[in-house]
Amino acid sequence: MPPLKTYQIHEYNGNTSPNANANQNANQNPTGGGDGDFFGQNLGSGATAASHRTNLPSYCNAQYPFKVLSNLNQLREQSRFCDVEIIAGMATLSAHRAVLSAASAYFEAMFRPELGLNEVKQKSVVLHTIDGDILHILLDFIYTGRCEITQSNVQELLAAADMLQLNEVVDGCCEFLCRELHASNALGILRFAEAHNCESLAKSALNFVHANFPAITLEDEFLETPQTLLSQLLNSELLRVDSESQVFQAALRWIKHDVTQRRCYVFDVLSHVRMALVPVKVIDKALKDDCRDMSVKIALRSICRDIASKRGQLVPLRVCPRQLAKKNIYIIGGSHRDTPRTWNSADCIFETVAKFDIFRREWTETAPMEVGRILPGVSALNGKIYVVGGERGSQILANGEVYDPQNDVWQPIAPMIVPRCEFGLCTMGGNLFAVGGWIGDDIGGSMECYDPEQDLWKLMGSMPQPRFSMGVVSFEAR
Repeated sequence: MPPLKTYQIHEYNGNTSPNANANQNANQNPTGGGDGDFFGQNLGSGATAASHRTNLPSYCNAQYPFKVLSNLNQLREQSRFCDVEIIAGMATLSAHRAVLSAASAYFEAMFRPELGLNEVKQKSVVLHTIDGDILHILLDFIYTGRCEITQSNVQELLAAADMLQLNEVVDGCCEFLCRELHASNALGILRFAEAHNCESLAKSALNFVHANFPAITLEDEFLETPQTLLSQLLNSELLRVDSESQVFQAALRWIKHDVTQRRCYVFDVLSHVRMALVPVKVIDKALKDDCRDMSVKIALRSICRDIASKRGQLVPLRVCPRQLAKKNIYIIGGSHRDTPRTWNSADCIFETVAKFDIFRREWTETAPMEVGRILPGVSALNGKIYVVGGERGSQILANGEVYDPQNDVWQPIAPMIVPRCEFGLCTMGGNLFAVGGWIGDDIGGSMECYDPEQDLWKLMGSMPQPRFSMGVVSFEAR
């Protein structure tokens, strides 16, 4: 292997003679290129050389930051070059001030000399409100970028990360809690998110509460909801309920849970219920069967008289249903023919969708389907309308799409395993079930189940007798 050429950088010596420069360059580099010139160009002055180097492509090693972080973590684990101890609970952990300051604005302010805090000179720093195990997890994250978030540590971890201004850990905890939202914990997560100013988590939790309000009111957590939050929820236009009776019964259940302390809130809470939309028989039943507290009974009777007289002195006499409680009728797709002999099915199949607002008593057109079809399965699930299968021309379809009334958009979903038309489609347990129908030239008896969370169909066995054009409903989880 030939020896590597040595390049030396010579500064300009102040000689203004072009010949002198040329002679000097010739003596230093007989090949004709300038000193340090890899590209055979004479760069001349130092300023020109610097300008040239600026235009060269930079070198980047994507693994280098990870290597440095890994080495810093090893130094921490070996207690080498550590200049501070962080104490939390029974844990004492060594660290580097520079690393902590680079990761956390909290530590950066703590160790900044010009602020004059005591921690600047202290060897040990005590964090009184953080558990030792949580501190260990957070320090691991600072030095590795990784941490384990679980149901048992997520609340403490988020609170500590929020205090230390480790926003990445806060975001990770919020994403975890979003995935864990359930009717039994959504209100607690909402309150927790608001307490820590986690706006995106609070928004997701509130949307979940709105969308699942009837189920949430049956959970024990609902009974412990603060009165201010309850009033905020009951006042919302976005509650997805079948009728205002569900809202009334939820409010009454909350009051009765601690009637001694809550009887003073009866009129305030019920003022957010649209009592004019609650059937009288529902209120009468509450008076006869469910209410034993005399003060609550008197309040309900007074409200009934107020509604009957249409005075509206005790509760507002709003008669407009909530936005998401409105019931609409939809006509989806279909076909048209003038005479049987001139009908061309491919030309007369509609993608259009018409909606009838039963409160305004008017028809409007909504966004059309992506695929026109006849004889499909149609069902409503979680506030959305699913249209699956059917026929177009001579082709039996397996594909489907879902309509979101809130955003007036259609989106495709996974196709069924078996193409079918004139079949039964119903909802049960948060899933869709497709049953029987025409499958090619035969009548089918197979059943499929669709999971909207996974966007996945799977076969569920067969009916004893194949059928088509039948009605299908679910009743008591069957």
